[in-house]
Amino acid sequence: MKFRMLSSTIYGAVAAGLLLLAPACGLTNGDREVKEQAQKAAEVDKLDQQAHAAAAAESRRIAEAGVVGVAPDPRTLQLTPDQKASLEARIKAEKNSSYQALLQEILDKDKEIAGLNTRMAQIRATLPRPQVAKADDTHYNLAMEFLRKKGLSEDKARTLVSKVLIMDNLAPGFEVYHFYSHGVYGTWVAQGKATTSPTQLQAAMKARIEGERDQANQHAQELQASIADLTAQKEKLTSDIDGLQAEKTKMLADVKTLTASNEAQVALLNSVHYIVGSRKQLVKAGVIVVPTFARDRAGANWSDNEFTNSADLRTEDSVTLTAAEAGLTRIGKVDVVPGSLQKDKHYTLEFNPDRTEATVRFLAKDRFRNEKVVFALAE
Repeated sequence: MKFRMLSSTIYGAVAAGLLLLAPACGLTNGDREVKEQAQKAAEVDKLDQQAHAAAAAESRRIAEAGVVGVAPDPRTLQLTPDQKASLEARIKAEKNSSYQALLQEILDKDKEIAGLNTRMAQIRATLPRPQVAKADDTHYNLAMEFLRKKGLSEDKARTLVSKVLIMDNLAPGFEVYHFYSHGVYGTWVAQGKATTSPTQLQAAMKARIEGERDQANQHAQELQASIADLTAQKEKLTSDIDGLQAEKTKMLADVKTLTASNEAQVALLNSVHYIVGSRKQLVKAGVIVVPTFARDRAGANWSDNEFTNSADLRTEDSVTLTAAEAGLTRIGKVDVVPGSLQKDKHYTLEFNPDRTEATVRFLAKDRFRNEKVVFALAE
């Protein structure tokens, strides 16, 4: 079984189907739990590969010994108790030492597989229950479904999924694992009952694409070699080539447009969107509500279309507010709405000497990411 672990806290390159987690130094509790799950799953993968290798060796020895009616259970890779008893009886009765050793090797392999299965069962008991992929399942949809069931919003779920590596294709029978703790999401794909592993499937897809590309290139070269001898078809071939060039140009333009659109969406998801205005005017307009004994909150006229200011939190750590934006001469106070955003926990405020400007520095960027915030200024 080939294994693939994917996490929002990992880095590095794919090696033997496994992505390595970031070093433990500086990791959160969620990061550590995801890492521990990954290490356990990697150990299960290693044990499973050893079990399959031992089962393959056992099957070869059974064939070499010419034993009839003895075959490992495909679910456990082990012999049945009756099969083992039959082999033990043959060993005791066998006079040929070489044949006797061959039969004993079959039993030794079965014992090895039993030990590996026991260890795998112990580790699997500590892992989350996987989802078994069906014919029409996609890794992305399964990940989003898992996070929704955890109570995450659509935007938050998409943000977490965007930080992990998602397999392009799933084969029926693949086991898709999910883990979510302390805001950290991880996912990995194991072979399960599928006839191919995730790594093999990816390799097959790549080989097919490369094969089709090579075949197309070879065909193009053959056409080019024939041009000199096929003068009568020159006009048609030229027309075909022009058509291909036009298609290529269109495809490049489409890719450019899609890339720009994707970048815009990524920037949107990673930005804080905000309004700057006079507290008095914002309350009067019904954009915010400032109750006496509760936190400030959105008002009846809070409208997404009003949040025309934004700051990309991937590159920006703060925003600067000016008294002039709110029609004031100086800034005496800044209220941040919604009131669940707490000063000195999620952000800090700094004023210039004459208090005509206030700088909001983001301490907890994830709390502001793709959030709509009102900065209500008062003198």
